[in-house]
Amino acid sequence: MRRACGYVTLLLCASLSACSTVSGGGGAGTLLKPTTAPSAAAGGTDLAGAALEPADVSGLAAAKTAGRPEVEAARSGCAPLAYALSGAAVGDPAATVVRRLSGEGVTVTTVLAEYRPGEALAAMDAIGTALDECADGFTATVDGDGREVGDVVPELAPEGTDQAMGWGASVRSARKSVPVKSVVLRVGDKLAYLSGTPTLPAAAIEAQTAKLSTS
Repeated sequence: MRRACGYVTLLLCASLSACSTVSGGGGAGTLLKPTTAPSAAAGGTDLAGAALEPADVSGLAAAKTAGRPEVEAARSGCAPLAYALSGAAVGDPAATVVRRLSGEGVTVTTVLAEYRPGEALAAMDAIGTALDECADGFTATVDGDGREVGDVVPELAPEGTDQAMGWGASVRSARKSVPVKSVVLRVGDKLAYLSGTPTLPAAAIEAQTAKLSTS
């Protein structure tokens, strides 16, 4: 499976705690250390139009999103994946939009991020490298609470975008272990991070792919 066509993103805390997105600060550590809150920068309106809504997926309704999580990875090479899994957009996007849908036993979180030229591709590369280096799992903290991510298994990602990645993993907290499925899509300078527990419905992936591709 080619990385350009194949893995994706999930949320480390998708069903273990309520999470939203964060976008990162500047400097050499941009891809490893998002530090600022999402902005409503230019392009945010179009980005909102590309966001997944309850009407796009039968059986799902809007759910409340919460404030940005504080995330730390025990292994620095796993940081981009840890941020992506925790609802934090990798790097320093110009604008972000978050949607959370739930119903029929499933919770789906999407984070849309619009980047400056070249930065979306760099974010995908950083996540792909982390997937290679952290396939055997890793530990992290989300708002101070420990999380153990089991083996990260690449899965097929949808076609129809410039680049896509998909994977699945189990995420364990002190209370429970939850399966998580994730996909991340790139169209130009926009990324869509999707994560679902205990699964990610195909209808949600298809709807988000179509909306992102036409935004």
